Amino acid sequence: MGKLFFLIELLLLQLVTTAVYAAENVTTKWGGNAEMVYETGFVSQLMKHPGGSISLFDMDLIENDAPGAGRSEKGVSSDYVWGDIRGRKILHLDDPRAEKAWIVVFFYNGFTNPNIPKYPLKFSVNGNESSIELWDFKKVIEGYRWVEFPAKWLKKGDNVFDLYCPEAQTKEEGWELYIARGDEFEPGGGVSTKAGETSYKSFDGGKSWQKSPFGPDKDVRAEYTVRLSLDRYVEEGWLATPVIDIWRGDSEDVVIPLQELKKLTLDLKGDIPEGTKIEYFLRKGAEPDPFATTWGDYEQIGSGPSVNVEINGAEINRRYIQLKAVLTTSDPLKSPAVKSLNVSAELLRRVPKLTNIHVVDAKNELIKYSSIDWEWEQWNRPEFEIVKKRENIDEIIAGSRTQFDAQVKILDAIAKRWKWALASVDFPGWDALSVLDRLENHGAGGNCITFNNLIGGICMAYGWQARLVNIVGHEIIEVWNDDYGKWMLLDGAFDPDTQNVYQYDAKTAEPLNTLDLHYYYLDYYFPGKTIDWMKDYTGYQDPIEGKPYPVGRGSLAHDMTSRDTGFICAAFMRMAPRNNWYEKPTPRPLNHGSSYWPWNGYVNWYDARTPRKRQYSWHTDRPCDMWPDLNKVYIHATSGFGNDRLFLRFETYTPNFCHFEVDVDDTGWKTVTERWTWLLQSGKNSLRVRAVNKLGAKGKPSYIVLNHADAPFGE
Repeated sequence: MGKLFFLIELLLLQLVTTAVYAAENVTTKWGGNAEMVYETGFVSQLMKHPGGSISLFDMDLIENDAPGAGRSEKGVSSDYVWGDIRGRKILHLDDPRAEKAWIVVFFYNGFTNPNIPKYPLKFSVNGNESSIELWDFKKVIEGYRWVEFPAKWLKKGDNVFDLYCPEAQTKEEGWELYIARGDEFEPGGGVSTKAGETSYKSFDGGKSWQKSPFGPDKDVRAEYTVRLSLDRYVEEGWLATPVIDIWRGDSEDVVIPLQELKKLTLDLKGDIPEGTKIEYFLRKGAEPDPFATTWGDYEQIGSGPSVNVEINGAEINRRYIQLKAVLTTSDPLKSPAVKSLNVSAELLRRVPKLTNIHVVDAKNELIKYSSIDWEWEQWNRPEFEIVKKRENIDEIIAGSRTQFDAQVKILDAIAKRWKWALASVDFPGWDALSVLDRLENHGAGGNCITFNNLIGGICMAYGWQARLVNIVGHEIIEVWNDDYGKWMLLDGAFDPDTQNVYQYDAKTAEPLNTLDLHYYYLDYYFPGKTIDWMKDYTGYQDPIEGKPYPVGRGSLAHDMTSRDTGFICAAFMRMAPRNNWYEKPTPRPLNHGSSYWPWNGYVNWYDARTPRKRQYSWHTDRPCDMWPDLNKVYIHATSGFGNDRLFLRFETYTPNFCHFEVDVDDTGWKTVTERWTWLLQSGKNSLRVRAVNKLGAKGKPSYIVLNHADAPFGE
């Protein structure tokens, strides 16, 4: 009888358990219009389109000079056009169709050459003449100019651009144009053997032409820095979603129950004009990190203006997916447009949603990833220790209670290292050790780029990522700061009397980065207006009378004669998207700051009030591309059958990542793996998580605070 009663009790227990934990069918949803995906996911060669859709990028640059463009130490790097001396540039087009066309010309007049042209620069396109008229050189000082001409002047094949200034009687009255030397192409990322093939010069008013005969001995092969900007769509671009957590969908709950995917439905919509195409792809993964090596390949799931796909859950068999739309056109005057991407998942929830756990507080933000493949210097470079010891940095930052305090002390030390001097001879590499070597060899390390590359290089030796940012007429360094969890501007030099600054919000005293300053700049100098690069003054701005600056100037030197260089130069930002100058000294721009930034490897910022610059081909209006999150942690919390524990997975984007650390209930930090089980105690529970890199730099913690009520199993 006892055995029979035991079997009956076991059966009843199973029936009760089944009733308590009856599986539940649930649906999660994710998605919206394509603009939401554009802002939160990944993108290449696309732009926002009216109505919340996303189209191909609509500005195309044709150029072949950028790798070697700029002032060279090897000899002549400019050419004068005046009198009977003319220049010719040939640019090839397989397809000449465009809505509008612009010639872009770089020149030294008014920038490093004090001579101002007295006459317009005339140009012809395939025999059709126009001109670049003179302007107020005191108002617009930048060393480039673009002018629109009728797009119908263009043709398929070689297009001939002639430049001349016949009224000028001397070269000083004419135009000093940039040329890109062939022997400078390789350091800039180009192929030297092709340089000089499309640039010609005439000495008799255009009656005869010689191929790139530059220099006093007419033996320098080079290209004129003359470019063609077209208002037309690029041939291809792509849009990818962020990693989609199928179990979570669009839920904002901190804790997600364990679930099983039964069916996935994808609803994808777009506009497909004739001659254009959109193809859709899906990949699946077991990790929330979009860069994890365990992700499968993208597989095509459909194409066309409307795609509705149902996929059996067993075919997915993963918690995470990404969708990708590839847009192409064979007609540069038309673009497809992605309108919306929606995901619906039918799931079987075998685990009840816990009612005995209540989240009281959480700081657990999704990581903002860049679409750009940033390259970070490796942590174990031997040069790091050399620079730290050579400059005695350990002692300089000793006693700093915060990371930002240490970074400001490094700024102050380098600002006091030497006086500003243009590095016109033996221009150093972009790494800190090259700057120090030049300082010892020449007695002057250089100008703003060298001060700030040295600051950035020292910060990187402590595991604090840094990168150079070019603003209007100036170079600064931005350093990632884990105290605030954001990029910060540091400026070690401007000129002998204005140096050693960071900038902060005048109301909150929070240090700022260049994007912060850019928005402040627009509201201060261009309220309600859009900048016109060909007409508006965007140089070193003076304060507006009766209108206080919205930012303050931080400095250990307390030199109040200094300009607020970050703020007053923040009309525009561009940067080379890497900092691994020890590992890869090149490609990089030629002698940065000695000419008006003609290199074309930068990623350039634009927004509704800051138009794109026509001399460049790579632009973004997504803050996360240029200012991505580093060293932060996103906590994925999942509940299982037990109601006294949570199963955690940690996601981070930390260059040179080493490990995670957790602090449970303020008991101290301990090292854990990327998967970790949080055992809950009765009452209040708190958890902090941070990422640590291989140089010991600790990221800003994420945290969850919750109340756990003891409850019988199954509640």
